[in-house]
Amino acid sequence: MSLRVLSPGEPLGVVRGAVVICVPVFEARALFEQCLRSVADHTETGTVLIADDASTDAGILAFARRVAEEAPHLELAYARQPVNAGFVRNMNDAFRACAPADVVILNSDVVVPAGWLERLRAAAYCDALVATASTLTNHGTLLSVPERNAPSSEPPHGLSLAAAADAVAAASPKLYPRIPTGIGHCLYVRRSALDLAGAFDERFSPGYGEEVDFSQRCVQRGLVHVVADDLFVYHRGGASFGVNARQEQHERILMDRYPYYHAAVREAADSERTPLARSLAAARAALGRMSVTIDGSALGPVVTGTQLHVLELAGALARRGDVTVRIWVPRSIGETARAALDRLGVERFFNDLDPEDVPFSDVAHRPFQVVNPRDIALLRRLGRAVVVTQQDLIAFHNPAYFEDYAAWNGYRELAREALAAADRVAFFSRHAAEEAVIEDLVERDRARVVYIGVDHQVLAPSKALARPPALDERPFLLCLGTDFLHKNRVFAMEVFAALRERHAFQGRLVLAGPHAASGTSAEEEALWRAAHAGLSADVVDLESVEEAEKAWLYANAALVLYPTVREGFGLVPFEAAAAGAPTLWAAHSSLAELLPRDAAAIVAWDAGATAEAAAALLADDEARARLVSAVREAGERYDWNRTGEEMLALYREATSAPLRAGAGPRTEPLSDLAVTLVGSGGYVPPDVQQALLAVSTRPQLRRPVFGALVRAYRLMYKLRRS
Repeated sequence: MSLRVLSPGEPLGVVRGAVVICVPVFEARALFEQCLRSVADHTETGTVLIADDASTDAGILAFARRVAEEAPHLELAYARQPVNAGFVRNMNDAFRACAPADVVILNSDVVVPAGWLERLRAAAYCDALVATASTLTNHGTLLSVPERNAPSSEPPHGLSLAAAADAVAAASPKLYPRIPTGIGHCLYVRRSALDLAGAFDERFSPGYGEEVDFSQRCVQRGLVHVVADDLFVYHRGGASFGVNARQEQHERILMDRYPYYHAAVREAADSERTPLARSLAAARAALGRMSVTIDGSALGPVVTGTQLHVLELAGALARRGDVTVRIWVPRSIGETARAALDRLGVERFFNDLDPEDVPFSDVAHRPFQVVNPRDIALLRRLGRAVVVTQQDLIAFHNPAYFEDYAAWNGYRELAREALAAADRVAFFSRHAAEEAVIEDLVERDRARVVYIGVDHQVLAPSKALARPPALDERPFLLCLGTDFLHKNRVFAMEVFAALRERHAFQGRLVLAGPHAASGTSAEEEALWRAAHAGLSADVVDLESVEEAEKAWLYANAALVLYPTVREGFGLVPFEAAAAGAPTLWAAHSSLAELLPRDAAAIVAWDAGATAEAAAALLADDEARARLVSAVREAGERYDWNRTGEEMLALYREATSAPLRAGAGPRTEPLSDLAVTLVGSGGYVPPDVQQALLAVSTRPQLRRPVFGALVRAYRLMYKLRRS
């Protein structure tokens, strides 16, 4: 098809409801050719108007003719200004030529991907009140990604435009968020907006400010501007050459007409808990720049299952290479955890710092239960989105782990508040997730099961073996775990007694694990010992053991008893199988879904029947080997690399999740002093209150401004007293 050559403003003859792609061009032929070629390659059908503002390069027209011949699926038209008219007049002529159709203003330094026009038009027609639809891009002021508010002339690192566009489209929440103004690199303008508000104001000729003015005229008449948050285009952009006198003049016009405008743009650019922020975060994550801060405040001197989970999760994410991992740790961090984080190269921040001194992440993740109301506020200050892992509901259901009812009830209320505030809640098992849903702690659409790994890599099983000093060469049963009541260590003691009395077992029982401060079986264990004086000496309580000692215990145990009543996951059978030791467990809670049911040898809670099963295993090497093999096979499904992949997918969900009710900072009643300042007839007038609020919501301003006020007050006070 040949190229139509028109006079500026000459009608194209299109109909209402159609859309014309208008490419304004002035010189820069190489960029124009890339732009027009991408339109020809990635637009199925339609009309394209090349609005040439008197370029001196004849190659622009020649290239347009060539594309018109090569792209018969498009109708190409070319209109050239007789003299350079400037962007505003050139576009107004284009608006007239395209009437009564919609117009897409496509800068000649933009390259579009496949499906671009369909996605842009879908955003423009998401609501009848839409005036314009803009796109995400690498260089687009407040629509810049992957780095928010940081335009770059370079495409996302390591990605082609097609790959970047596909990733953004796949990850997009399709919120079509509203923004204060259309962004002009690729702007869909509906004809209804042009009919209502008029074309560009030529007071802004030759250019600068005209799109803002048009956008605000639309806003004042009740229209809105949206973002096609599932569309990423490449925009070459240009370097800033400073503000000239004409731009300053146009800025003054804008400020006089729309005094609210710049504040509205700052709010849109800075606000973290808005649909726009969610869409930008989703795009950032899709382009491989996800950042997460892990709450590692549990990383103390002792390593238990929680500490292992925190470190292995950090390792699984750090190994990926497409996520920035930071961790919030206590000063009392244990040497094992410190060394592990050193090996991983994960950035650490100590939890006695002001959270505002820690770089803001896309996601803040607490991989264990919340125990303090301050934890919720902390997470909101560390990340745009919040993920909480609820490992289990053991403490939620058991008042024995608390000093009194008030403490238990406080914990339950805190759990409700924490899970209600989280954008996503992760669980180690379906059983734990279902419990939380049944208790109305979380809706199903926010609950996700992310199984942890059993192939520990950060804290790999120790290759060094160290026999605990209290043990001799006799065979032994091993019961590993903290002495919480639900760990059911007394049942292990009963099974041991039955083995000794009924099955002539000559070995010992080793209890290994930390002693908790409350909710323990210590009293029951003491009673058992008193009732079994002849066996008590052969029940060895090692309390905490070093990793090398733990490895020796697994490697040398005749059997591992794991009589826990309930677990969020349950690592012990997998750890034991990795060392070649068979484990007895009961098929309940998470263990029923993680391990083969027919291999569960504990008869809940019949010590005699369980002792029979244990005796049979002790006498049958092949049966022991089959049990170990079955557990190892089950464990192949649970690896930390998969955990990292699934957790990253969960983070991406969280970044685009709707704002949670009550997810903001906790509010407290106003103090008497505050009431005197801002209450009825207070000393601080409303306009100053508004200014103080604007400062207080911006961390980069709050500290220096309020610090200066405090210093000025103190100096004034000293001068008055002197």
